[in-house]
Amino acid sequence: MKMKGFILLFFAVFTLNSCSVDKCDVLCNSGPLGLNFELLDKATGENLFTNGTFDPADITVLDIDNNNNSVQFTFNSENDINIINLGPFGWGTNIANYLLKVGERDIFTLRVDAEEKTEDCCSFVQVNELEIINTEFELNPDTGIYEILVDL
Repeated sequence: MKMKGFILLFFAVFTLNSCSVDKCDVLCNSGPLGLNFELLDKATGENLFTNGTFDPADITVLDIDNNNNSVQFTFNSENDINIINLGPFGWGTNIANYLLKVGERDIFTLRVDAEEKTEDCCSFVQVNELEIINTEFELNPDTGIYEILVDL
């Protein structure tokens, strides 16, 4: 009788251990890609919105491939951070060719080729190409913000 109980217990434990969480049951999507830009004075390194040189109300983003239609963007001025956010890319908008202007001044052209990919049940955005043209810039590795160096 003890042997039967042991065998039943063994099969019960084995059966319960074989039940595992399906890796597709875990939410692991990256979401769409957003890009952040900070416009800095090339000579001083100061944020051009923080120091009053530029006014956020003068920002325009144009879709070069779509008759220069306006593109929505967000401007984050919280805690005087003054960052421009463009996107989303990769989910819906896969290829973008944008011109960012402040007033009448062309600041830079952004070209992005990104696509949504799925591997092992997880979705993410793969960037095939990202170019920032007609300006000098640096990618801040700590913040992920593109620092656009504007020559005044």
